[in-house]
Amino acid sequence: MRSRIFYAVFFCFQLCSMHVAAQSYVPEYGHPLSKAKEVVPIKAYAFPLADVRITQGVFYKALQLDSAYLMLLEPDRLLYRFYKNAGLPPKDSIYGGWESDGLSGHTLGHYLSAASLMYTSTGNAVLKQRVNDIVTALMQCQQARGTGYVGAIPNEDSIFAKVARGEIKSSGFDLNGGWSPWYTVHKVMAGLVDAYLYAHNEQALQVVEGMANWAYNTVNHLPDSTRLKMLNCEYGGMNDVLANLYSITGKQRYLDLSYKFTDEFVMGQLSKK
Repeated sequence: MRSRIFYAVFFCFQLCSMHVAAQSYVPEYGHPLSKAKEVVPIKAYAFPLADVRITQGVFYKALQLDSAYLMLLEPDRLLYRFYKNAGLPPKDSIYGGWESDGLSGHTLGHYLSAASLMYTSTGNAVLKQRVNDIVTALMQCQQARGTGYVGAIPNEDSIFAKVARGEIKSSGFDLNGGWSPWYTVHKVMAGLVDAYLYAHNEQALQVVEGMANWAYNTVNHLPDSTRLKMLNCEYGGMNDVLANLYSITGKQRYLDLSYKFTDEFVMGQLSKK
């Protein structure tokens, strides 16, 4: 019952506040952390969230509800399998639903994004501290694993080891027996990027770069035929988060890697229209 309530509320939260549940895709004009130069002139920019405060009306009510819900969630429960998969003792019990299933870990990524953007929108210092605590925990898990990767997916080591060897089995939403693993990896990476951009957590950039370097070592050597077979399984916004990581670091390898997650079957056809 608790898991049903958790995901019912989570669904309502997503509907009420799509702007704080995912990464900000439109760059802010003159963002001090952006290092990439424009290739195509950008004609429209997002305004910085920190420059706007909502103080009344229906959107203010939604903001209050969103903030209250974020405070309701318990980070240590979202971190349960991150600790477990890293060989570290969990600090609380795991949530039910998808967090106890194959998409374990993706909610933490959403939470990092939401808390970081909410901090920028409201100045809520408690949420900023939660972001800092989560990033510290993820770095501890990453260091314990020693590969650059950090995650909470069941059987993830086996799944990605097979990918690195070029062994790909997928029927759409599964990859080597895992439920859309790259989708979940993307959510965690996007949350870390948001923690860096909007909660000003420098450590988050270190963790997400470690994950990106691990991803590079996992897929960069794959021939196109194998890579495209891998992309038959839902891969979230891996190309997007890697391009964003390039934009804030200026490191070409992340842009190059983003193209490895570009599905030519879809995007290639669209580019010809």
